[in-house]
Amino acid sequence: MIHRTLLILPAVLLLNTLHAQWVGAGLFASTNHFQACAFHTLDSGLFVYGANNPGQGSVATEGGLLLTDDGAQSGGYYVWYEPSTNLEDIDVKVTPNGPLYMAAGHELYNRSIVVRPYLFPAYPIGFDSVRTGVGRYYRAIRMRDDLVAFTGGGDALGNGIIDMSVDTGATWTNITVLPGQPVSRLHFVNDQLGFAATGGYRRLVNNGISLPDSGAIYRTTDGGISWLQVHADPDNGFSAVAFNSITNGVATRNDGVIMHTTDGGSTWAPAVNNHTGTYILTGATFRPDGSGFVTGYRTDGTAGYILFSDDGGATWDLNFSTASLNSARRLYDVYFYDNAHGYAMGHIRPLRSNGLITELEELEGSTTVLFPNPTESDATLQLLPGDERVELFDALGRQVWSGTSLQAGPFIIPAGDLAPGRYLVRVVGNGAVRAHALIRR
Repeated sequence: MIHRTLLILPAVLLLNTLHAQWVGAGLFASTNHFQACAFHTLDSGLFVYGANNPGQGSVATEGGLLLTDDGAQSGGYYVWYEPSTNLEDIDVKVTPNGPLYMAAGHELYNRSIVVRPYLFPAYPIGFDSVRTGVGRYYRAIRMRDDLVAFTGGGDALGNGIIDMSVDTGATWTNITVLPGQPVSRLHFVNDQLGFAATGGYRRLVNNGISLPDSGAIYRTTDGGISWLQVHADPDNGFSAVAFNSITNGVATRNDGVIMHTTDGGSTWAPAVNNHTGTYILTGATFRPDGSGFVTGYRTDGTAGYILFSDDGGATWDLNFSTASLNSARRLYDVYFYDNAHGYAMGHIRPLRSNGLITELEELEGSTTVLFPNPTESDATLQLLPGDERVELFDALGRQVWSGTSLQAGPFIIPAGDLAPGRYLVRVVGNGAVRAHALIRR
């Protein structure tokens, strides 16, 4: 834990000024859906995936685990995979003996699977699978500590199931059956307080989806031994649930509504979602600093969305759209290791943050023309209608210059006065941010 703290501190020093955006990760596979991830250091972690057609009958698929050791900037390494499998969630606990990972999924929704290290702690990234039953499947997994873990999913009757292991995932026992809809995600606030969201969407062959006709949120206050329903919706399911304190949390509903609670889940009310449109919500998390993130996508595959909240989940705005990208058009979940290192899991490739993500929608810098670049003197920036401010940051995240403009067209950046090095140019306007790298020779 000390090692992790030391890694975070340098980033925190520049987060107050340096803003960033979501960019495509180096992991790429045309047959993979990246569905969740977990990291044990700043750059080292695992992604779980399932193949394109996860769904019905004898359709062949492959699910597995991909390792990255550079924050997903380049390609990863396959460390476990099996045919006819779909892994949907993963969790990690950093123990004194090293990282302990567990992942959960299924064989075509008909056999529940947990993937766990087979030789921990001597070989923590070597994995094997544990089959826990036929006619059932897992969609979620969370470890309460290095011995106790919980999985959630559904059975052939359409009910939700929650299983428990007290031996580091070697054996599993069913704890409860939740009538009506399968469990889509689990979340533990602490060792005693946890939540389960039920009724999330289900992916079908050819990238189709099945939406349930109801859903609910369940709560445990005794460490997962018993679960009680605290909220239900007769028409829509819930895909995710996340808390940033014992009282404040959110749950994403399949119809684009985000529910918010301020009393530990006893009562829920719709949050303000300023991103209107027809799309489903898929994942939710809070960053260590309390900022909230939610993922979703249009069911026609034209865009994935990331929403942001800086008031604990009461209000949400569009942070990023993948409409301009050729991949990640469907986003399934979101994860943050610390405030500056986040990942959004998508179809074909995940996205990663290249610094602190803000509440402003951040667009690709390719719409801005910056020349000459590299430069040995001043640089010219082509501003767009509505651009209001230009900011310049050095490699340490310090703002070294800023300027304002009231019209579109060429705008001079006095780079000739700068020391040689790499700089970040931010253009703010129309409620959005564009970023460009500038090299001063």
